[in-house]
Amino acid sequence: MTAVRPATAADAAEIVHLGALMYKAVGAAPTPMWAVDSTRLVAERMGHDLIGMVIDAPEGGLACCGLVNIAPRLPRPGALSRYMGYLQWVSTSRQHQYKGYAKAIMDALLAETDDRGIEVVELHASPQGRHMYEDLGFFVKDDNIAMTSVRERKRPQ
Repeated sequence: MTAVRPATAADAAEIVHLGALMYKAVGAAPTPMWAVDSTRLVAERMGHDLIGMVIDAPEGGLACCGLVNIAPRLPRPGALSRYMGYLQWVSTSRQHQYKGYAKAIMDALLAETDDRGIEVVELHASPQGRHMYEDLGFFVKDDNIAMTSVRERKRPQ
């Protein structure tokens, strides 16, 4: 049995490290400033509007992590919850991959969202993770089109 535990603010730096590995695996280039800012933000939000689950590595640090952002949401027909969850940074260190850790993290995160009455949980999946997420009941929506706009950051005057 894999020991999953709730993340704490003290885990923030290790969570960000694993998040950076996940981003690098999909071609992004995390910067040192991103890591500093993200560590501060994860530590501040953990246990409030950010749920984290982790698995400790026997050699120290974390073997695997996952986060759920909790955000307010207006109810929609068929889903009355005032909150939704967005899964992020489900990441396993290379030496601990293929041990079922990501699945254990996902099971714990989904149990937590269920306990909180969160009816809608969304995520973006890498091609490598898609099968696991589908096995957990996630699906590609085809009733509308998901769209994203990355806005230009305004420079201070």
